[in-house]
Amino acid sequence: MNIEKLIKQKEEDHLKNNFIQFSDEEIARIDLKTANKLVEHFHGRVLMKLPPAELLFFEWLKKNDNRVWNDIWGDNDNLYLVSIDLLAQFLKEKNGFPICDLEESNYYFSVKHIKPKGLQEMERILKKTEQNEQLDIDELILFELHLSAFDIWHFVYRYDLPLEEVKQLISDMEYKGWIVHLPNSEDLLRYVEV
Repeated sequence: MNIEKLIKQKEEDHLKNNFIQFSDEEIARIDLKTANKLVEHFHGRVLMKLPPAELLFFEWLKKNDNRVWNDIWGDNDNLYLVSIDLLAQFLKEKNGFPICDLEESNYYFSVKHIKPKGLQEMERILKKTEQNEQLDIDELILFELHLSAFDIWHFVYRYDLPLEEVKQLISDMEYKGWIVHLPNSEDLLRYVEV
């Protein structure tokens, strides 16, 4: 990917729209090094509209958990515009816009949320994946957690699962001693990986 050409194109988009946006195809071609160069170039002066795939997610969220959607976007005049600094969150190895600073209960998790009992369980889960055995949803949550931080809404959306059932599974996983759940945003901030 020609970074200079992409920067020039996005500068033109910014002049025209007062924000920039990356197509899903562009996001798929951007690696972390390129994302960091783009952030460095545009940092502090340009807002980015969420990529189309993330817009679809937020429209799903609006229908499926409107209170959370309102907590994030509410009366925002700049609907779906975010800091360019979040660009790397939309790359294929990441999990989208991190939902982690809610007035509502937060369901954001990182590998740091896995407790010792969960780490022991992880060994069994990894063996299951090596043998191509299907994982239960709670096992899948733990497996995904060891790969990358995520919020429960993106997880539910990606796997087309029932939101309330997965929230209950989080409580069950906490009860079993696999994870720690920090619903309060102040407690959660030191665990956020952006």
